[in-house]
Amino acid sequence: MRATRKPTSVGEILFYEYLEPLNLKISDLAKILNIHRNTAGALVNGKARLSLEMALRLSKAFNTSPDFWISIQTKSDLWELENDVKFQESLTQIIPPNIYQPPNTVYTP
Repeated sequence: MRATRKPTSVGEILFYEYLEPLNLKISDLAKILNIHRNTAGALVNGKARLSLEMALRLSKAFNTSPDFWISIQTKSDLWELENDVKFQESLTQIIPPNIYQPPNTVYTP
């Protein structure tokens, strides 16, 4: 079932749950994570997707699990795809195989 509201992004969580309460700037986040300021800014501002590497960095910095951050990104990614008309149209072209019909060829080593 499609979510009607876009999920909260990694950047929004970072800003409202971590940076703002801790009175941290993007440049502070960059230093904490040992990354370039532009990279931190792109993540916080929703211009970059979360990578697995970044999930590990964030989990270490904020005492969370990498799965916490990955789950947030995954929910956002799925929402984007579920609401992408062109992508949804492309899914109509997928024809699943009949799993109950035996294959035409049998593999023999």
